[in-house]
This record gives sequence, C-alpha cells and structure tokens, in this order.
Amino acid sequence: MADQVVTSASLIPLIVGFIPSVIWLIIWVGTDRQHREPFGLLTMCFILGGISVLVATFIQQSLKGVVTDPHSQVIAWAAVEEVVKFLVFYLVAYKSAYDNYAIEPPIYMIVVALGFAAVENIFYVLQPGISTSLHSIVLTGTLRFFGSTLLHSIASCVVGISIAMAPKMLRGLGIIIGIGGAIFLHATFNFFILKNDTASLLQIYGYLWIAAIISHIILEKLSRIPLRQETQAQIQS
Repeated sequence: MADQVVTSASLIPLIVGFIPSVIWLIIWVGTDRQHREPFGLLTMCFILGGISVLVATFIQQSLKGVVTDPHSQVIAWAAVEEVVKFLVFYLVAYKSAYDNYAIEPPIYMIVVALGFAAVENIFYVLQPGISTSLHSIVLTGTLRFFGSTLLHSIASCVVGISIAMAPKMLRGLGIIIGIGGAIFLHATFNFFILKNDTASLLQIYGYLWIAAIISHIILEKLSRIPLRQETQAQIQS
C-alpha cells in the first residue's frame, strides 16, 4: 500500500506536466491535416524543448545579480525563454528537409514550446508547498492548461507565423519581429498574473484565448499555402 502511495505521488508531477501539453499538441498539430510532419522530428523538438528549460533556468539564475528590478526581471525572463525555445527550433527543424511548407515553422515552434511547458509544469508542481491532493492536481493541471501551457504555445506560434509570412530576403527581420512579439505577449501575461487579482486573471486569460483563436485561423490559412518558392525551384532544377 505504501509503495502504491509513493508511486502515485511520483506520477503527479508527470501527470500535471504532460497532460496539458499532450492535449494542446494534439490540437495544434491537428491543424496541419494536409501534410504530416515526421514523428521523429516532432519528438525531438518536444524532448529538446523540455531539456531547454534547464538552459533557460540557468541563464535566468545567472542574470539575477545583473537584472535586479522586478519589472525588468519579468521582461528578461520572458526574453530568455522565448529566445531559448527559438534556438531549439532553429538548430533542430529550421533548416530541416522537412521544413518546406508555410505552416511548418509555427508547428515545430509550438511543439518545442509544449515540451518546454511540460517540464516547466513538472518543476512547478515539485515546488515546496504545492499540494498533491487530487483536488489540487485537477485545479493545477486545469490552470496550467488554460494559462501557461497555452501561453508558451501561442508565443512560439507568433515566432513561427512571422517566419512563415516573411519573404525569403527578410526572414531574419521576420524572426526578430516574431521573437519581439512573443516576448511582449509572454511578459504581458506574467505582469497580469503578478497582480494576483480575479479581474486581471480573467482579462489576461480572455486576451490569451483571443490570441489562440486568431493564431488557429492563421494556421488554417497557412496550411493551404504550397511549397515555398525556393523549394519549388530546387525541385524543378
């Protein structure tokens, strides 16, 4: 009996961490119905996205002595996480042979973000003082599903959409604009959360879901865009 309790307790962080990410993964990846991305590449993006939490945390801890103002920390922490997630995408999928369609940069970015969010959720549950009761598990998982997990996916989706919509010669500018937009969205969410009042929470959650709907509509449009021009030229040659 004691072993079962220990086993159940050890599974709680995994449940709270992975279930929200897996649900959103199914929803977002399902947007790209016309051409499925390779399972192996998606898995690698998810796993490395999760591992990148350690890199982001290390950088944030290193910056604590440099960035001391609480408001500046919120922006800096958001910037670190968004840049780290983008770097995982850039190193793993950006120049992959499977990154040929307009919708794919957002999809790969979202998968990286959901891996990041899954591990972040696990660390959150492992914090001292976080209850492991069944009621707390359900409440925490629900809040993470509707809040931070969705935030990470939308913020990274913004970067992917900016890359997909930017002309080839301006793709670097698209990356900068996308990361800037992701940092703004991420930091704004955190500022509202720190207010810790019901009105602020409802407001930012409402904005977040509006952003999710808009992002989903854009992805639907991108899924109908054929191969990029440079890819077509390679095929024709």
